[in-house]
Amino acid sequence: MRSTFSGLNTGYSALAANQRALDITGHNVANANTEGYTRQDIVLQPARAIKSIEGYVGTGVEIVEFRRIRDQFLDIQMRTENKALGEWDIKSNILGKLEVIFNEPSDTSLSTVLDNFWDSWQLLVKNPEGITGRTAVMQSGQNLANTLNELDQQFFELQSDINNSLQAKVGEINTYAHQIWDVNQQIIKAESGGQKANDLRDRRDLIVEKLAKIVNIDVVEEQFGAINVSIGGGFLVSPKTISEVKFIDHYADPSLAQIVWYDSLADEQRGNLNINGGEMKGYTDSRDDVITIYREKIAELAKVVAEEVNKQHQAGYGLEGSTGIDFFTMRDAGPDFSASNIRVNQEIIDNLNLLAAAGELNLDTSVDPPVLADPPVFAGDGANALLIAGIKNKMTMSGGVASFEDFYSSMVGQLGIQGQEANFMLENRTVLMEQLNNRRDAVSGVSLDEEMTNMIRFQHSYSAAARIINAMDEMLDLIINRLGLVGR
Repeated sequence: MRSTFSGLNTGYSALAANQRALDITGHNVANANTEGYTRQDIVLQPARAIKSIEGYVGTGVEIVEFRRIRDQFLDIQMRTENKALGEWDIKSNILGKLEVIFNEPSDTSLSTVLDNFWDSWQLLVKNPEGITGRTAVMQSGQNLANTLNELDQQFFELQSDINNSLQAKVGEINTYAHQIWDVNQQIIKAESGGQKANDLRDRRDLIVEKLAKIVNIDVVEEQFGAINVSIGGGFLVSPKTISEVKFIDHYADPSLAQIVWYDSLADEQRGNLNINGGEMKGYTDSRDDVITIYREKIAELAKVVAEEVNKQHQAGYGLEGSTGIDFFTMRDAGPDFSASNIRVNQEIIDNLNLLAAAGELNLDTSVDPPVLADPPVFAGDGANALLIAGIKNKMTMSGGVASFEDFYSSMVGQLGIQGQEANFMLENRTVLMEQLNNRRDAVSGVSLDEEMTNMIRFQHSYSAAARIINAMDEMLDLIINRLGLVGR
């Protein structure tokens, strides 16, 4: 049988539902500019009807849930594109720094310094005994060696800077892992009763998106709303455990630095981190592949230049008849020349007469057979200097199919192509991310116009529910107080 006061209960349920709806609207408006916030709405359904003689009669409305308007498929796309965006952003940035290091074309670039070196030998041919020409050769050689040394040092410093950035990113990963684990526990407690912890989920999703830009992650949601986060097949966060990663530097060779899984309680490593996406992939690829390759190519260039010049210089003669002297020497006891250890022979720097500009010993042809002139005369002989200057166009690089200029120009051209590709990919990923952000804002973002409309709608619904209660109150007042006097 229908209760006399059921109308009041119906009106109260409407009041309560619309009040909660207004609360959600206010919450949306308050967080319209909050990063990572997802628009919420209220899901209502009719309350359980009661049976009467005439049929089932509704008893009002009840709240099903406070729903978070979110598209999970868009979230997966966002993480995927964010990972790619992070990778190409770093690669584009580092390739730009490499272009600055090469500084082509300019008066101080390696190509200009190399040309000046060969030109100085060409000028020496005109006046082999002149101190001005010999000083120019020595100084251009020192400038070439210093430029190669500086290039190698800049490569080394850039790799070291990348390692510093990787170490910082490792710290961010560990911080985000602890934050996700902490929010996981809060969500488990909040949702064990069946309700959704919307604001906690927003906070966790924001952290996950930031983590996805740093490194490749996989996310799987489990019971009670907790998530598993893994990197390259290894678990970073689960509902019960949390792992850490550690950066192990290698100061002598930055390319040998490692990022490993780390058990902080046992203080032991558990294998290398499998990185295949995100900013960390951009850093490691640039450090281990791009910079290392260019560093090795510059080292190869320095090695062949030193060996070819030394070979020809040893065959020539100085002003005092000295021969078999190297023009370039190594700073260390390394087995080969490289960009880091090449330098001009200190003996030549101290005594410019040792520069082997002359080609052959002077012979006295007035007798038969010719004999060595006594004393031999080397002044005015620039034959060997001419041969050294000709090394510029000699096919000595890439297995004897390229000159120094061809080899270096190809290297710089390749860097330009890589830079253009990285910039193109960065622009492409940026556009895709903007499109995904716009799509997600259309679904999950707060529209103040829509919220104002909802506020008016819920406000009028609340007022109408209050009128229903007033009407029920008047009816009860009539029944109780005006249908006669008790005991009359």
